[in-house]
Amino acid sequence: MTVKSFEVSEPLVSSLKGFALANPNLTLVEGENIVMRKTDDNKIALISGGGAGHEPTHAGFVGQGMLSAAVCGEIFASPSTKQILNAIKLASKHSSGVLLIVKNYTGDVLHFGLAGERARALDIPCRVAVVGDDVAVGKAKGGLVGRRALAGTVLAHKITGAFAEKYSEKYGLDGCAKVVEIVTNNLVTIGSSLDHCKVPGRKFESELSAKQMELGMGIHNEPGVKVLEPIPSTEELIEKYMLPKLLDPSDEDRHFVDFDKDDEVILLVNNLGGVSNLILSAIADKATEFLEKDWKIKPVQTITGTLMTSFNGNGFSITLLNASKASKQLSDEFKEVKSVSDLLNAPTDAPGWPNITNDSSAAPSVDEDQLRDDIKVKPAGRYDFDHFSKMMKSGAEQLIKSEPHITELDSKVGDGDCGYTLVDGAKGITENLDKMDKNYLSQALAQCADYIESSMGGTSGGLYAILISGLSHGLIEASKGNKDESVTPEILGKAMETALETLYKYTKARPGASTLVDALEPFVKEFASSNDFNKAVKAADEGAQSTAKAEAKFGRASYVGNSSNIPDPGAIGFVEFLKGVQESL
Repeated sequence: MTVKSFEVSEPLVSSLKGFALANPNLTLVEGENIVMRKTDDNKIALISGGGAGHEPTHAGFVGQGMLSAAVCGEIFASPSTKQILNAIKLASKHSSGVLLIVKNYTGDVLHFGLAGERARALDIPCRVAVVGDDVAVGKAKGGLVGRRALAGTVLAHKITGAFAEKYSEKYGLDGCAKVVEIVTNNLVTIGSSLDHCKVPGRKFESELSAKQMELGMGIHNEPGVKVLEPIPSTEELIEKYMLPKLLDPSDEDRHFVDFDKDDEVILLVNNLGGVSNLILSAIADKATEFLEKDWKIKPVQTITGTLMTSFNGNGFSITLLNASKASKQLSDEFKEVKSVSDLLNAPTDAPGWPNITNDSSAAPSVDEDQLRDDIKVKPAGRYDFDHFSKMMKSGAEQLIKSEPHITELDSKVGDGDCGYTLVDGAKGITENLDKMDKNYLSQALAQCADYIESSMGGTSGGLYAILISGLSHGLIEASKGNKDESVTPEILGKAMETALETLYKYTKARPGASTLVDALEPFVKEFASSNDFNKAVKAADEGAQSTAKAEAKFGRASYVGNSSNIPDPGAIGFVEFLKGVQESL
């Protein structure tokens, strides 16, 4: 299978240069691939790093309140000991010591460890702290190596960075290293991906079929704990596979952190690179729902974003930090630290960190009374509600029957949703008939416009809402102040003309442009002239069919190379609704 991706020559060097251009407060040490910031002589400097491909990790977390420097290796490869030692030398010039925060991968641990040893030989105070949070690697399989490092690492960066900024003058290097240890001991992460990522400059390789996905995949395309086939729904993936791996105490091999029902928990949902922001936020909602329903855990804070990636990996990870246990352990060690959340939410200017507030008191209050549906217009046009209701239901039934045909047309000239959208609009009316005004048609139509806009959405919803609002206004004008005059074909015809004029204020579509208007205008003109609904429907039908003889000039169909032999789905849908109404007369 071929996977397309944008690539450039020398991707790491170009990426770091571009990152430095966008963040002029940081310095790129070219040739060494080190990104650094100004540090304080009296504080501990934090350095992290690793292979490229996980951006914004690591350079994106260099900033006051987080890392002091990041050392970037080649794609999925640890930086060299020389690079790391040079970063230590640079950072030590303006600090009281250097802490290396290392992801638990063999290459990283060896190179950062050796650099730390050499730094100490140069009389530079230096320590190494290793982070591992992956539960996919069980205790038996991990052996002496331990857990891999995943997105939970960035929480260690943030919390330790804030501690170093506030307290490292008092607690020094050992204190900062202890913070990393405490955070790591209370972290669990599980990832999942629909496939491997595409590494620049390399051929795409995957052992997964189109019907498979990986549970527990690492951030370098390493295999996970299980291949799932068939692919479960996202909800099932989270509830049945991911959360149990994080929380189930009966899985002794993967049970690393206890979570009691009263513990405060921080949730991190991380994008591995290829998940849309919309879906990522939805995943956070579902994870929160299942945490509360199945595990009686209600996160006190939720963080979502693209924090530790695997290039364009089409997956995500879920991290849980037991904030209660971490806070207690921190307070036992450092009396000034009351809560791990205070450190997590301390300010930072690191460009990759999502600067959000966890202060719910800053959110505005909402007066729910303002949101009640209270559509009011001048009363006009006495009408037979039962007859109106029968007409709307009949029109909706016909539209539902015709939906497959409309959808088929739209799949050829649009995005395939026209049929569904029109049905949603019709149902928006029929499902709210009992809420409508039973005395005055002007009021009922105003309510219809609101229901249609809410149920249809998009361009169609807006157009129909404007049209029907115009029809309501037209009835008010045609009644000439006599609100109790019954609606007649003559009054309705004048109101339709007003509705069409209202619509034309907001669209340039006119007959011949192959749109809904090709059916709508003939319908309105014929009915206003003859007051004969059957003749008006015939005129609308002829107008709709004529759209198969002209190129579309508006809407998505206008982007299609040749739409002249396919009638406009919107026009056809409008006529089908009218035919349903016709059946009820």
